[in-house]
Amino acid sequence: MTKRERAKAKRGTKMHDAIDRLSEIKDEFAELLREVKDILRGTPEEERAKSYWLAHIRCALDNEHTYLGGSMVTMQDTIDALGAQSER
Repeated sequence: MTKRERAKAKRGTKMHDAIDRLSEIKDEFAELLREVKDILRGTPEEERAKSYWLAHIRCALDNEHTYLGGSMVTMQDTIDALGAQSER
């Protein structure tokens, strides 16, 4: 293996690790948002939070939500783009 090939393989491994960690973080965000909804359930602020800041955060993660609309670029879009770049 040439020096250039070794460097490319190392970058690929680092990118793969970064993609894995970003995916884990996205899942952790989604889990925390579920916890927040549970905490707010039945409070006077539940609907306001769900209609505004919870929706913004959830829509920024990916397109797997029940809200109308979404984010122009989600966290999942970024993860997917990094994955495509690392395959080149």
